[in-house]
Amino acid sequence: MTEKREEVLHHIMCISGGFMGGYALFSRAGNFGSAQTGNLIEIILNIFGRDYKEVSLRLIALMLFILGNISGAVIKHRLGVIVLKYYTFLILILGFIMLAFIPKEVYIVIALWPIFFVSSVQWFTFAGTKKYNCSTIFSTNNLKQMVLGYIYYYLTKQEEEREKGRFYLVSLIFFHIGVAISIVLCTEFGIKASLFGIIIIVVAWLISINRKVKQSIL
Repeated sequence: MTEKREEVLHHIMCISGGFMGGYALFSRAGNFGSAQTGNLIEIILNIFGRDYKEVSLRLIALMLFILGNISGAVIKHRLGVIVLKYYTFLILILGFIMLAFIPKEVYIVIALWPIFFVSSVQWFTFAGTKKYNCSTIFSTNNLKQMVLGYIYYYLTKQEEEREKGRFYLVSLIFFHIGVAISIVLCTEFGIKASLFGIIIIVVAWLISINRKVKQSIL
């Protein structure tokens, strides 16, 4: 895969990550399922609060996130990067389908279990390009790297720093395009809006296998 094609695929997966994050926050009472920081804090809080049912549910969410990474590592090691990408696309499609059929009344943490798993798999597989380490499922470090890229360019006038800032800025833009798409679709379709995430994955899959599709997008 050429560097430009790799970058296009990365940014499409940023849309997927933003879509998942926005969907979780908008459709599941403001809960984010694509990272573990909040979940781990909630585990500690609920241990002190002696809400052991909540602790158990969140420990399952933690294990699902861990299993997503384990499954990616095993497939990459034994079957290679190409199979890993197809596995990730399949897992994401299945995850979006599952989310559409989890009733709104289901307890929030349980409803987010698929996102804990599939976002972990996506992050393992799509964590940037050969040149940049860049998450496709959340934004904190990407924001930091974008700011550092541009400030170091201002200080040093080194072109590679501006290129770094640009890369992370575009990643942030595509991520939040995904968020915006999820909000619009969730407003219109509710829980079923997750099914539209499949379109993003199909586009990513086509880019990964078809050079002509990549050229038409560029």
